[in-house]
Amino acid sequence: MATEWRHKRHFRVRNVDDTLKTFTSAAEAVTTISFGSIYDTSSPTKTEELADSNQTLVVTYEFNTEAEQTAFKSAIDGQWSGGEESWPWNGNDSTQKIEHFKTEWLHKDGSVSATTTDLPIAP
Repeated sequence: MATEWRHKRHFRVRNVDDTLKTFTSAAEAVTTISFGSIYDTSSPTKTEELADSNQTLVVTYEFNTEAEQTAFKSAIDGQWSGGEESWPWNGNDSTQKIEHFKTEWLHKDGSVSATTTDLPIAP
């Protein structure tokens, strides 16, 4: 994979009582969120890690080309536009809200080139 086309997406799970879920591992977070297949668009290499006292799952997506990364972003954006029936994960929305609250676009050296925080949150 090329280091030119990477970005990080930050996710958390908000419980019905409005507290944030604390995870014991990145694998538990991935299982809880249960990402839909849309997150496999363009076959990115994924690196998952916990942050923020184990309450945030940070997934780094890495692509071979800019076109692959653009196709991935377009697929995710399109999925959100479909409303509740097409949210891009399969987690239990009746007891928890999945929040994708930040995306960081990375330079080749791994430093952040831009940050997006105006993202939809499942109601």
